[in-house]
Amino acid sequence: MTPWYEGPLASLTVRARQPDRPQPGAEVLPDPERDVLTAAALVMQQAPHAPVEVHSWPSLPDSPAGPVVEALSRSLAEAAAWPLTVAHAPYDLTLLDRELRRHRRRSLTACLGHRSLCVLDPVLLDRRLNRAADPARRGLLDLCEDYGVQLPHRPDSRPLADCLSAPEPAAVATLELVRALGRRYAPQLAGLTPPALHALQAVWYAAEARGSATWFAPCPQAKTYPAWPLRPVIAA
Repeated sequence: MTPWYEGPLASLTVRARQPDRPQPGAEVLPDPERDVLTAAALVMQQAPHAPVEVHSWPSLPDSPAGPVVEALSRSLAEAAAWPLTVAHAPYDLTLLDRELRRHRRRSLTACLGHRSLCVLDPVLLDRRLNRAADPARRGLLDLCEDYGVQLPHRPDSRPLADCLSAPEPAAVATLELVRALGRRYAPQLAGLTPPALHALQAVWYAAEARGSATWFAPCPQAKTYPAWPLRPVIAA
């Protein structure tokens, strides 16, 4: 039987901006409750080395976000039959959910209808499986280097990280990263179905959020929100 990481996979990446800053130059952490979606990409691939189908919604200054998030949610519903790879899934999916609520008065769950997403987060998977890794090296670029994922070649002198600044190449890299991670940890992952792995990630993430430092590396961002991969709406 073909393992899941050699089969059909989809990948989602979003880009966002922070609506305001308390003062010029102040550092503001990403916040999916308030950030504004500016661009997104959803890619699908039937198998390794097969053509990659790309759906993208580019950043359009001063254009309303409503049509973008609605189109993205429709495409996600159509891709829900495939495992969905999302790096830092709680941020991307929560941001999409909040934008849908703001612009369409509907949640992401409602837009998916009877379908449910089966999410694979390479950052969470690496944190669980690669205990010896440096916690500071868990950005997408770092993980691609660690797992041998080839990024698009840049003929100019700009940093390689620029390859991942747009959502399309970042989505493709995330998909390839999950395939590479699956191969490296095949003894632990090959026997699991994507739904079973989705459920395990939710358990792992909740344990991190509850401060189980004996088993997991610290994850400060998760401590307030144990739900995964979508944060619940907190009433004001």
